[in-house]
Amino acid sequence: STQSTGGFSLIEKATKEEARVKEDVDIVKYICKDLWNMVFRKQADNLKTNHTGTFVIQDNRFRFLTRVSQSDQYKQRGELYVAFTCGVVKGALSNFGLPCSVAAEIEMLPT
Repeated sequence: STQSTGGFSLIEKATKEEARVKEDVDIVKYICKDLWNMVFRKQADNLKTNHTGTFVIQDNRFRFLTRVSQSDQYKQRGELYVAFTCGVVKGALSNFGLPCSVAAEIEMLPT
């Protein structure tokens, strides 16, 4: 997908001049700090893991959703923004050689 290609390219350019992280947890930390900052101008708020390969990145004020209305008619637009971000993250992880599936959950729209 275009998003996945974009995420792959972002990491390619961002890590061109630096040593690449190799451990899964370090890769996901890089996504939370550096990639998130490149795309959203802030770090992700939280990173959780179950230590079996599942990671949860939490962003309480997700930039793409802060302007989406609370009404149902705009919820679909928010879901598209989140799907785009999943593609970017998946492409970035792929560039690090970390095969994965990426899913998103919107508990509530930021106010």
